[in-house]
Amino acid sequence: MNDDGSQRSDDTLVTCFFDESEAVHAGCEPSRPRADLPGSSCGAVASVALRLGSRRVALLCGDGFVVGRQRNCSIVPPSPPQGDEKARRRSLKVSRRHCVVFRGEAGWCVRDGEGDRRSSFGTWWLGQPVEGVVFIGSQRGLLSLGGPSAVDSVAFDVSSLGASLVLSSRPDAAETHVLLCGETPLDSVDACLAGLWVRFADGGIRWRRGGESGALVPGTHVPGASGDLWVE
Repeated sequence: MNDDGSQRSDDTLVTCFFDESEAVHAGCEPSRPRADLPGSSCGAVASVALRLGSRRVALLCGDGFVVGRQRNCSIVPPSPPQGDEKARRRSLKVSRRHCVVFRGEAGWCVRDGEGDRRSSFGTWWLGQPVEGVVFIGSQRGLLSLGGPSAVDSVAFDVSSLGASLVLSSRPDAAETHVLLCGETPLDSVDACLAGLWVRFADGGIRWRRGGESGALVPGTHVPGASGDLWVE
């Protein structure tokens, strides 16, 4: 593959990073239990961030993902626009480690808080408060932090891509998080990613499109549907 940086597109930037944070939750049936964390399916999270113009798509690999405003959470809601007081008040309802989204034996689940701690303003799924562990499965719906609707909370539209789960921030999907499980097509996430398949293998995120394939690591070039993707 050609790694000549002179052919790089300014429209699309892909940033690669790895987050070693761990999410610990209780009361669930783990998909792959770890001996050092009894009752937990969570491990280190590897992620790759794709910047598509003004949008950001993050691919995350692991068993459990903490959502919250603390910087080392797996998913950190976007900051409110400057001067938007309503958005600022909604963001203040998000706890530092607000909830955990994880894949159990039966599929995707959500749990308010982390460990024995609950969030300050609660987690809501489909307009109902999350008490204990709530099964998401492959349902489409609204996951909101701090209130039952997107009006009074920080919210994500949730959908499935095969066995993977997609969380897109309300209202404009400027931030989208894909929780990878198995090989996943990214067509429905962004038109620029049409035909691009990703999966977690050999400790990293790998891609294929048409007859080409490779790993999403710094310095590599990936063909995109409407311009080349670069990993930096």
